[in-house]
Amino acid sequence: MGQRKAGGPVTDPTGPESFDRELDQYRIAGEELAEQERELRAKMDECRDGGDLLVDYQRYDSQLRHVQAKQRDLTVAHARYIADRDRLAAWGPTEDWVVAGSIVTVRYLDGHRDTFVLTERHTDSEYETVSYSSPMGQAVRKRRVGDKVALPAGAPLVIDSIIPGFRRHPGPRAEINPEADSPAPPKKRRTVPTAATSEEALARQRCRDNAYRNDLYRRRYDPSVRPINEYVDKLRAERRVSIPYVAPTYGGVDARLLTLMQDPGPKTGLTSADGSGMICLENVDLTAARQKFFLDEAGIRISEIVSWNAYPWPKPHPQTDRSDREAAEALRGFLMLIPNLEIVILNGTVAKRIWRVLKEIDPACLAVISSYPTFHTSERAVNPTHRSLEYIAEVHTDLSHKYAAAARQLHSV
Repeated sequence: MGQRKAGGPVTDPTGPESFDRELDQYRIAGEELAEQERELRAKMDECRDGGDLLVDYQRYDSQLRHVQAKQRDLTVAHARYIADRDRLAAWGPTEDWVVAGSIVTVRYLDGHRDTFVLTERHTDSEYETVSYSSPMGQAVRKRRVGDKVALPAGAPLVIDSIIPGFRRHPGPRAEINPEADSPAPPKKRRTVPTAATSEEALARQRCRDNAYRNDLYRRRYDPSVRPINEYVDKLRAERRVSIPYVAPTYGGVDARLLTLMQDPGPKTGLTSADGSGMICLENVDLTAARQKFFLDEAGIRISEIVSWNAYPWPKPHPQTDRSDREAAEALRGFLMLIPNLEIVILNGTVAKRIWRVLKEIDPACLAVISSYPTFHTSERAVNPTHRSLEYIAEVHTDLSHKYAAAARQLHSV
């Protein structure tokens, strides 16, 4: 990375009007590639007309194929950017955190600064470019001014400034781009599963099917979950207790989001009717069905997450400082297997408490993980016999908001 480039359009990011610097830059990059294509085709025509060496023609043809590959990549990146931009704009202002198109200045400990734009484009008329998937891109995305981050090589740096790459006008979206931004038809509001609708909700849980359950269990050592479930085997042997495996439908060791629950429910046991032997969102219980609802509502795919229990084994009664610490140590061992973890949703009092204990034991272990504390998804938390309708509505609202906030961080780029 280097200094700011000369030339190119400069947009005032502080003005109130709508702007989208990335679209301008995509247009510029596209025009540059189109010009390169025209020049190469002209040179190939000259080779044919002038009888030049075949090797010259082949060289130009190879260069043309390279340019055309760049054009295809640019088209894909452009479409992805628009989708990301529209999703981010719908969530709210993006001026103060690093997202697609942000112009970022980072400061190293020696005072040196680098400025770049976070983009999948390979060129920019003003700045160096950094891809989302690069080590630097992964380190700074979703960060804010003043945040300290570290590259894999260990070089610490601070986010010094952020200039937004786009701003959307607060008026109707159709005023900005009637075709690209026309609103989608409103979704029909689904109802959160509760005890009153349990029959309907549980009928949709796939672990009702014995063949499905058997297949999950057979695949418990699939590559994505093998390290986790070998860790389960280790805990089982050490503690001589029943601990469920993690289903291979989760993202496993590649997950970026963890849903931390309380302790194993009855349907995670193989001896229970319809029991899967696993932590699984398809288990035939309302806790799983309700969590699946909030994940789906937030747009979070199961393959993007992993789940674990604050107490991997059945929690003792009562829980003590010692038992909490043992659970926290088990959680630390689990987290060491998930290198890309960035987000945790803490479902319920026990999950919040064990997370707090682990933070006291090893704060560095949780330093880069954002937490979203909320309620447990158990139907007991919203039992109308013991809870008012107002309280139940508050629980569901908080769950929806926290899962949605976690989704915003998960899907921002």
